[in-house]
Amino acid sequence: MFSSSGNTKKLSLGDEINYITASLHHELNMIIMSRLPLGLKNPKAFHEGLTSFSVLYSSFESALDSHIRNPSTPSRTRAILEHVYIPAVHRAPTFEADLNKYSPSSEKDELIKGTPARAYVLNHIRHATTETPHVLLAYCHCLYMALFAGGQHIKAAIARSAVRKLDLAQHQTVPEEAKKSAPGIALFTFDGRSTKEEQELRQKLRDGIRQAEELLTPKERAEVLAESCEVFKLTRRLVDELDGICGTAPTVLVATKQYTESESPTVPSVESQTSGRSWIKRLDRKRVETMVKGFVCVSFLVGYLMYLNISSPSAATEGLEGNGN
Repeated sequence: MFSSSGNTKKLSLGDEINYITASLHHELNMIIMSRLPLGLKNPKAFHEGLTSFSVLYSSFESALDSHIRNPSTPSRTRAILEHVYIPAVHRAPTFEADLNKYSPSSEKDELIKGTPARAYVLNHIRHATTETPHVLLAYCHCLYMALFAGGQHIKAAIARSAVRKLDLAQHQTVPEEAKKSAPGIALFTFDGRSTKEEQELRQKLRDGIRQAEELLTPKERAEVLAESCEVFKLTRRLVDELDGICGTAPTVLVATKQYTESESPTVPSVESQTSGRSWIKRLDRKRVETMVKGFVCVSFLVGYLMYLNISSPSAATEGLEGNGN
């Protein structure tokens, strides 16, 4: 809540989440951007990245579904969560589709259970959403809005890079169907909806979050905001572990330092909220959309997908052939 010219303006829950996570967001985004030039080329790196983030999405979606379907869920809690329960945006099935192009389900399950960070994320989400189920609003905002914001551009880039390499490798015209089945495309696809329909779905989610926040107590709202920061911290934990799995940690440390020193941006701190008059002037919809578009989860997936497909023709070919094209 901020004051300007004697008037009090209260940010929507979504806008306030963007505001208080700005510093964490930028720090993580710098770390992710420093990885892009490293060119993580092999299918294993791509697969590990998808696997890690599938845990993040599937864990909170499973919790959301459980609270909605459980008859013992308090009516007020269910009323809050029903506003953001939109099966069409659920990503667990799409992660499944993408991951199955790289390994059988049995291997995927073994990977999920076999790393400390993935187990930590799974346990954290289970505990947090059991004790305070309304914090699922934080996951819906941070993780779904990120996909909507940059999903179309990312999807197009993945398809172009995969198809281009397939075309060059086989010296033939690539079927139109192949462009729709490149590895990683399913994550950014919402049941074949057009761009306009996806925007409508995005607006439905945004409206649902606004309606849900009207039912929150001040304490519950604060808990949602706090959990939004945890979403970034959980993502950071996954990324750090992936450095070890893929053997990129030493190079990343140098690249991150160089990127950080070259950027040196100024990010508003949470403590400055009481004097946020200038921030309010800048906090228009375009600013908010820009913040969401850079969300670290999507940035990380782009890094793996783009460099995999650009640098490894065989990986692109295998992914497309595995889908029957």
